[in-house]
Amino acid sequence: EEEEEDDDEEGEEDAEVRGQRKEWEPTAEEKVLLREEFISQMHQRFLDGKDEEFNYSEVDNNPDYDNLDLVNRDAEDKYFDEEEDDTEEEEEMTS
Repeated sequence: EEEEEDDDEEGEEDAEVRGQRKEWEPTAEEKVLLREEFISQMHQRFLDGKDEEFNYSEVDNNPDYDNLDLVNRDAEDKYFDEEEDDTEEEEEMTS
């Protein structure tokens, strides 16, 4: 009789587990968290270049999308670095 009771209890537990899987629905708070996690993962996937439907080369090779502030800053840095090198060379020659 004990074995039959154990079997019945296991059957009930299995039914409960199956029922929970079908009936589980995230709370509003869980939905918000799941949505944020999904968006974060998709954003990172895009940044990592893993979006197979997006043509990254169109963006990478398009100068219209370049950050002009950054381009100008890089040009200034290069100019001043070259000027610094010239000054150092002149100082070495006069020493």
